[in-house]
Amino acid sequence: MTGRDELRRDLPIFEIYTGAGGARVEIHPWFFAGGRQYLGITRVLPPGTGRAPAHIHTGITQYSLLLAGAQARYRRGGRSGTLSAEDAVIVPPGTPHVDPYNASDRPIVVRTLYSPGPVWLLSFGRTLGQAIRDGNVNAQQELRLPHLLLMLATPGSVTFAATIPIPVQRRILLPLAARIARRRGYAPAAGLRDHIFRTP
Repeated sequence: MTGRDELRRDLPIFEIYTGAGGARVEIHPWFFAGGRQYLGITRVLPPGTGRAPAHIHTGITQYSLLLAGAQARYRRGGRSGTLSAEDAVIVPPGTPHVDPYNASDRPIVVRTLYSPGPVWLLSFGRTLGQAIRDGNVNAQQELRLPHLLLMLATPGSVTFAATIPIPVQRRILLPLAARIARRRGYAPAAGLRDHIFRTP
């Protein structure tokens, strides 16, 4: 991994979304550091938010850093941990994990970087940002479950639930969940789905 200072520096911002309670999403377009390509998302997590279901990423390594606040909680593999400003959480491809979340009573700022950064993660970040902006999220400031499952079913997805075999998710569960979610009005972020993704 490149030096932590290089990943903590100010990064170009593609889009910014803000929501209730000071929630904020900044999407960082592709950049290179230490010879690696990254795509990033920096989030302001209000107190008691940011906890998403356990998941895995295929083919990418995830790096998470705490930019502001005392600490964040996370899970990697079968172990829980605490992320402080001096540390980084590195999640290799295929490792079950729960992204750093805010279990404290004060806001925190977490930056998550993906290498290499696939286009699907840009769409996911924009979809999450728009849902936060529109107040269409759960109490954790995360996508509601039908919306999340729709995104996981989108072509190009590199993210899957941690406890269910990926072939079962791809062939059976996610296509069914996506159909239900679309009937309920959920969709990927406008502007990307028509040009990059073709959902059935």
